[in-house]
Order: sequence, then C-alpha cells, then structure tokens
Amino acid sequence: MIALELGKAPPKPRLKLVGKEDFSEAVTTKRTLDAQSRDLIYRRIRDLGRMYSLMWLVRQETASVGGTIECLDDAALGDLLSMMERARECRVEGVAFDDAGLVKDGGFCL
Repeated sequence: MIALELGKAPPKPRLKLVGKEDFSEAVTTKRTLDAQSRDLIYRRIRDLGRMYSLMWLVRQETASVGGTIECLDDAALGDLLSMMERARECRVEGVAFDDAGLVKDGGFCL
C-alpha cells in the first residue's frame, strides 16, 4: 500500500473504554412515556388546540424546538398538556389568558 511504499505506517487507533459517566445527561436520560402514551398526548393537545382555538399556546411552548411537539421531552410535553387543559378551563369560564399566566413574552427579534 501507499504507506508501505512511503515507509510510514499509519498511526494505530487509540481506543478508550467508555461508560455511562462519559455521556452527557441528555444522551443517558431515558423517556418515561412509551410511544403510545406520547401519541395520545399529541392527539389531546391537537384536539384541544382545534376545539378551543389554543394552537397559539402550542406555538408559544414549542418555539424552542421549531414548533414541533414531537421534539419536546416528556416533562415539557406533560407541562404543555397541563397548560392546554388550564387554557381550556379559562376559555370555558371566561378567564383571560393573561390573568391565568399563560401568555409569555415571546422576546422575538426581527
């Protein structure tokens, strides 16, 4: 081969045994929800958004993940569902979303 022709051998690869502690928390964190449970939550969120005109809340809460609820982790997904249920109650009872603390400052820069 070329390395033999040049009289140089390629450097040997350096291998290292890695364990759990070598991975970041994001990689080692396991989901607690199975796929079916997540799918049910997605459907409930979308249903609430359509039935009660709450998709603005979904957009607000998923802005950090490009507006895709499937990219939320389990905790954020559960929080979003709770917020959607609270917003539904606000809509039914006539409570302003601002008064309920659901509207956040977007802080978008144009």
